Amino acid sequence: HNGFAAVGRLKAGLTVEDSEAGLYLWATADEPGRLTVRRLAGEGVLVAPGEFYGPAGERHVRIALTASDERIETAARRLARR
Repeated sequence: HNGFAAVGRLKAGLTVEDSEAGLYLWATADEPGRLTVRRLAGEGVLVAPGEFYGPAGERHVRIALTASDERIETAARRLARR
């Protein structure tokens, strides 16, 4: 999936963890997940707070790679401007 390369170039202070492959990436900015959600939403990138998936996800967000490659590339460019 071409989107993986785009997300790998994110410069939003995110570290991708435990995301070997699939439709989702788990990422952390080492801050509460809801704060990361608000910050990324300000850039026009929507993610889910990790706490929705259990207490271990409290400082994570889940990034869905279910959009088209073009939309994922656009999101990555928005975040790279930071």
